[in-house]
Amino acid sequence: MTQHAGLRELAELIRRLEPELASAQLSILAHENKEEIATLLVEGLGTKVPVQHSSGEYANHLAVLRVGANKYTFAQDWREVYISEINYCACRIPPGAHGLLVHHIDYPGVIYDVSRKLAEYQINVSKLNVSREQKGKNALLISVADEEITPTIVSAIEELPQITKVLSLQ
Repeated sequence: MTQHAGLRELAELIRRLEPELASAQLSILAHENKEEIATLLVEGLGTKVPVQHSSGEYANHLAVLRVGANKYTFAQDWREVYISEINYCACRIPPGAHGLLVHHIDYPGVIYDVSRKLAEYQINVSKLNVSREQKGKNALLISVADEEITPTIVSAIEELPQITKVLSLQ
């Protein structure tokens, strides 16, 4: 197994999150192993997508996948490959991660509300990132957890105020 093998699993995750991949475009940012990175991501997506190769080297960033209005950035450090950014929200989602993407309208207390719901179901949060377009506008909360997120938990979080969409990473 190569150092990039987890990319296939991360692309499979995006395939579950994004029902329509026809408009997807993949840009390979890495300086080395460009073909391997592209192959693994395309295999995980399960469909042919246009692939462009960048001429520069971008620190730990390996690739960017654009699907409609959404952008996913893949990165690698000395430990693993992971999704490092979704749209405007920095994160760290490794292969096999449990967790949630919570799209919402920004409001005071969203972190408390989502964390409280997760705690009610005995879910331990290992990473949490929140980002917004601007105060009171579209926002994204990314929660990576130690335990599996069930459909019951997703439904409970969808009932919170100003939540527009909840997606499980499983």
